[in-house]
Amino acid sequence: MKYISSKLTRKQCIDAGMAVVLIMLLIGLFTDKVLFYKLAIPILVINMIAPRFYYPFGIVWFGFSGLLGDVVSRILLTIVYFIIVFPVGIIRRLSGKDTLKLKEFKRSANSVMLTRDHTFTKTDLEKPF
Repeated sequence: MKYISSKLTRKQCIDAGMAVVLIMLLIGLFTDKVLFYKLAIPILVINMIAPRFYYPFGIVWFGFSGLLGDVVSRILLTIVYFIIVFPVGIIRRLSGKDTLKLKEFKRSANSVMLTRDHTFTKTDLEKPF
């Protein structure tokens, strides 16, 4: 699987250990059980002394985050496409706008590019927008 990397740095192992501590604290917060708070303390101490202890968990954690990142980005881009880009294209097609001159493209030997005769001045370069 391309998401699971077998090489983790020390900092990534520390991050994985901190994720375990955070998970324990959140479980303790939502379940109101002191046991999870008590488990978080030794986990944090192990994370400070020997962060490589969390190497196997780190591989799974960062693999999951890579997979989740790919899935979420594809979902978000699909939503943006169908909410913004697709309706704009439909509206432009229904209104008959053809700013790219697609109907004229390759219909004749002439170019569809516009010839622009413009002499640039000093203000054009100082304030381009």
